[in-house]
Amino acid sequence: MIAKNIKGKSFKGCVSYVMNDTATILEAEGIWTDNTKNIIRSFAMQRSGRKEIKQPVGHIPISFSPEDKERMTDEFMVQLAKEYMHEMGIKNTQYIVVRHGNTENPHIHIVYNRINNDLKLISVNHDYKRNIKVCKKLKDKYNLTYGKGKEKVKREKLDNPDKVKYKVHDAIKAVLPDCKNPADLRLNLEKFGIEIDYKFKRGSNEIEGVSFRHDGVAFKGSEVDRKFSFGNLKKEFLKNLLDEDRRMEEKYQKERKEVEQKQQQAEQKTKQETPSTNRNLVILGVELSAEQEKVLRNGGVIFLENMNQTNGNGKFSSHVFLNDE
Repeated sequence: MIAKNIKGKSFKGCVSYVMNDTATILEAEGIWTDNTKNIIRSFAMQRSGRKEIKQPVGHIPISFSPEDKERMTDEFMVQLAKEYMHEMGIKNTQYIVVRHGNTENPHIHIVYNRINNDLKLISVNHDYKRNIKVCKKLKDKYNLTYGKGKEKVKREKLDNPDKVKYKVHDAIKAVLPDCKNPADLRLNLEKFGIEIDYKFKRGSNEIEGVSFRHDGVAFKGSEVDRKFSFGNLKKEFLKNLLDEDRRMEEKYQKERKEVEQKQQQAEQKTKQETPSTNRNLVILGVELSAEQEKVLRNGGVIFLENMNQTNGNGKFSSHVFLNDE
């Protein structure tokens, strides 16, 4: 059993990702689950009560070993998800538990609202350490298979220098997704009391190696794990930079689209409010044909498509008739 705690800004992006073609909703609390759009809307409504919170989205993928696949019924997965959330302090809030069937490892995704039902923020302080502790507790309680490689090692039974080695490993793994350069890695590892020494090529400022030190014990990056050699760390830095660029571009395009939509809506509103005896009736951005206007003015009903919602959130279609006004 391996879990990862992720914070995010957008319920739309998170829910859309989780609700893929293989998704099955196993459990939901405080959410309309008839379709993806209503799931997103349910989270957004409660989130709107604390608009100042920048990262209201909680996302927890939990993966189980293939050896435990036969035991992973829907009911057992829901039980594990609820116990995990309880132990992590995720209570009194909206959530969905979704099972995926697109990998060999049985896994679920928990999406929850960090703005709880009382509009208080659910803390994620020290969630990395708590996550390790909770996963171990549940694995031991239900005799679940420990993961392969370093995930299988029981840290509490280690002595130095192995104890330091695995602490360094877990700390790097935790902070690396947020690092875009060597300085970021150094600053983030300082929070764990871990120091970094970079080795430079002779006569240059180019880094060619790295070592990590804690409690007087030091390891080269490749000794901690091959993926933590400086060459591989550089690849992760570049990947994180590209991911950040992509997110910024997506944000820019989204904001640009919103500005264009507002401009279009303003133009349509101005057009609607401008008196003219030579144009047909316009309803929510849709100009009627002469025949449609004739039907309406004679007390009939017509069907209009692609009308603009008054709150600016897209378009809709509906039957239309004129009232006394």
